[in-house]
Amino acid sequence: MERQEEQTNSRQENKYRPMGELIRGIIFILFGLFAIFAEKLGMGEFRISPTSMSVVGAVLLLYGLFRVYNGIRKLFFNRN
Repeated sequence: MERQEEQTNSRQENKYRPMGELIRGIIFILFGLFAIFAEKLGMGEFRISPTSMSVVGAVLLLYGLFRVYNGIRKLFFNRN
């Protein structure tokens, strides 16, 4: 009986963790897009050069894409 409850809890935990990765990935993607386009659209002014801000935005965007890919892979394709 206890073993069944542990398996049920671990299954639910495994579903929430990849969803968290998806959400974090989307947030990183949004921050990356903001870093790249905010100054160009007049939404913000940064103290560092636009080139550096574009590089930071690209890194954030790539990391967010990695997180989204990892979350989707774990959520849908990692069946045990």
